[in-house]
Amino acid sequence: MVESQPRPLDNSEPDSAITPSRVLVVGGNSTELSLMKISEVRSVIEKYSEDQLRVIISELYKAMPKATKEENDIDGILKNPDSLTQPRPKPRQKEMSDIELLKYETERFVDYAYKQYYFVPNRFVSKQNRPKWRFIVKRLYKDLLATSAGEGNIPEAARLLEKLYQLLCYSCNYVLFSAYDSFKSIGVEQEEFFRRVLALKYHCEDKNTFTKNALLLMVNNPLNRYTLRENLMEVILEFAKTPDLREMTIANCRELIETIKREPFLQKGRQSDYERKEKLNGLTKMTFLCYARLYEYQEAISYFKANYCEANQEIALYVLLRMLSGLNQKDHFLQEYEKALENGITPRETLKKIYRSTKEKGELPANLW
Repeated sequence: MVESQPRPLDNSEPDSAITPSRVLVVGGNSTELSLMKISEVRSVIEKYSEDQLRVIISELYKAMPKATKEENDIDGILKNPDSLTQPRPKPRQKEMSDIELLKYETERFVDYAYKQYYFVPNRFVSKQNRPKWRFIVKRLYKDLLATSAGEGNIPEAARLLEKLYQLLCYSCNYVLFSAYDSFKSIGVEQEEFFRRVLALKYHCEDKNTFTKNALLLMVNNPLNRYTLRENLMEVILEFAKTPDLREMTIANCRELIETIKREPFLQKGRQSDYERKEKLNGLTKMTFLCYARLYEYQEAISYFKANYCEANQEIALYVLLRMLSGLNQKDHFLQEYEKALENGITPRETLKKIYRSTKEKGELPANLW
């Protein structure tokens, strides 16, 4: 059901807003009122005495609406008529700053999009304007990045760009636009959009808050068909350049994992339980990669094996070995493969080929995955 609260995007005035002609109806016939020109007014008042002019001015003052008096500074004219011969400065209207205007435009667009006004028939976005959503997003994306360079604009620009990113992620799972892939439609890869959001947040949040928010943004939002969760993990690692930041990321991952684990499971097979499992596994992989960046590979492996959620041990082994291969950790790869055999796990044929090739050539192959 389409809601009716927001104002329509079409700002044109209705026909009824056009000022009608003033008409005097006398005896069934209409006669258009003719107002005097200023030259005629001057000619008429020339013949009046001072007393008559005082009466006229008093009556005109009483007949004027308060708004008209204030707008034209009638009191000021009466107190100082000489001011009429001096140039009168026009009152300056307060202009909206670029960031204020972008806030209004972005929040209205996001509100309309979530209500499907760019997809279903409604009176707020016309049929011909609904396909133009992609141009609105592209403009807002570029303008927010440009405006963030202004003094004091980064926090608000970061907040608005994040709202835009979350909207596009949401549209990957739910129909908001008539497009196959929202990120592809605007010509910006999800990974790059994510990087731009983090770049702004990095400069306006303390590092612990930034790290936790980056992790939540990574695991809580849907992906398009061309992006892997690991792609977003690598973007976060671009900002965790020092050992301290990597340790901080590990601590936040572990804290979030424990928080999610304390949440009660719902009925088996429910979508929310699948999403919970995906979040736990995403944070576990992130922890693994941070340990690896600290060259603590054994700690990375141990934490992965203790926290990765997968009932099928062979699948968990495949994920672990693939990550070790991506890090070119040949010795750890062989060691974990052989441990799996000892524990009765039968690896898939792909892993068997990689293991045999690595043993024969002494290095992990680059193109067997």
